[in-house]
Amino acid sequence: MRRSRTASAAWHAVSLLALTATRAPAQSATASTRATLAVPVAIPDSPAGQRFRAWLTAFNTGSRDTLRLFVKQHQAPPPNDTLPADAIVNRQQGLYRQTQGLTLRRIETSTPERITATAQAKLTGAWMAVGMSVSADSTHRVIGMGFRNTLAPPELLPTRPFTERAIRDSLDHVIDRLVRADAFSGVVVVAEDGKPIYQRAVGLADRRWKVPNRIDTRFNIASIGKMFTAVAIAQLVQRHKLSYDDTLANRLPDYPNREIARRITVRQLLAHTSGIAPAFDMDRAFRRGLRTVKAYLPTTEMDSLHFEPGTRLEYSSYGYLLLGAIVERASGRDYYDYIREHIYRPAGMTESDSYELDTDPPNLATGYMDAPRGERRSNIFMLPVKGLPFGMGYATALDLVRFQQALTRYVLLDSAALARVWTGVQRYTEPNSEYGFGFIVSPYNGTRIIGHGGGWVGITNKFDMYPDLGYTVVILSNIDSDPNVLAFRLREWLTAGRAPK
Repeated sequence: MRRSRTASAAWHAVSLLALTATRAPAQSATASTRATLAVPVAIPDSPAGQRFRAWLTAFNTGSRDTLRLFVKQHQAPPPNDTLPADAIVNRQQGLYRQTQGLTLRRIETSTPERITATAQAKLTGAWMAVGMSVSADSTHRVIGMGFRNTLAPPELLPTRPFTERAIRDSLDHVIDRLVRADAFSGVVVVAEDGKPIYQRAVGLADRRWKVPNRIDTRFNIASIGKMFTAVAIAQLVQRHKLSYDDTLANRLPDYPNREIARRITVRQLLAHTSGIAPAFDMDRAFRRGLRTVKAYLPTTEMDSLHFEPGTRLEYSSYGYLLLGAIVERASGRDYYDYIREHIYRPAGMTESDSYELDTDPPNLATGYMDAPRGERRSNIFMLPVKGLPFGMGYATALDLVRFQQALTRYVLLDSAALARVWTGVQRYTEPNSEYGFGFIVSPYNGTRIIGHGGGWVGITNKFDMYPDLGYTVVILSNIDSDPNVLAFRLREWLTAGRAPK
């Protein structure tokens, strides 16, 4: 699941996906690298460069009023007021809370109207790409800004492996800083061959009652749940109950738009390449209290296509809702019962389910979403009453480690089926990543990293598996934070100096 309240990417794309640590462990950088990073970077004296310099100065003050003044004076209004000035400031203030300011490291490209740069977060050392576009007229107003977190260049990594103690100490250092900045609340588990080598819970699961997060707290995992639906489909393909090339028309004969249904395959739904666009607002549907997959399915022909199926990737939670309905039709079982019996139970995931929230299930973390002026508010009214095939169910961090073990030990799928879902199909939005069938495949520093993220208001998660090294990383957070502050840094520490097993 992705957050619904995102701005137009052309005007203010904020994608906080990869913050890393401020102070690398002693073995993680050479003296020459540190010296290189210490050299001040000259910003071109172009219209875009001048605006970028002014913005960076305003941003690094941490002052909302200073940043708002910059936006008011220099930001062009988006078309149709799709992103008011206060919304721009709120988003950038959220970025400041995560970073405590940015240190410019390199200008990547520069033209009179466009500049892109690489910077690092002062709080965590996060590597971030920042872009700005300005108008070609004499006002040179800012017409677009983008922030994309990125991984550290592999050539800056150490050649010796990190010890377990170095990993634990480094994680504690980063988590401590994030907690002091009120930028992380949740659980972090790092396991090797299924056994935790690091586990820590911080923050509050319930702020009203001062209930702390624990290792066994159940967090809303949002889109991490897409992996369960993808595995269910792969199991049914493995059992010859359906085929990846079956069409939506074949598998859901009641789907009303037959023309669309004949053009879309199961394969395309899994890889987000179907192009299908729902006729209804998924967010508003949450508030209807629906409890079955069927209740969400369309009853008219109002669905449409954004593009020709199979031609490109466009992330679609709705496509996974349809896959859940296909699981029900192909298996003859209720979706939720199927997942419990064929995924949770054989994997030993005893603390995971799509709980009905009005039954007040125990030990669930409440999500807290950012609100104006730095406040945080419960996300309860932004959630479905029950999780869905595209996510929004609950799990513990250790249950997700058990899921990884069940996959890699071929408990849930045989080796051929697992290889199929772990094979990239289309380029994805994360750096150097592709999307497979319900799994994101991200090679880094010669190592495969496979998993999924999960985000919604008050929910930010990351699940990474390192099948060639035996590691599993689970980061579950119940605030609007950035899980890749830790996940991307761990990619550096876990791959540095290591060859696949």
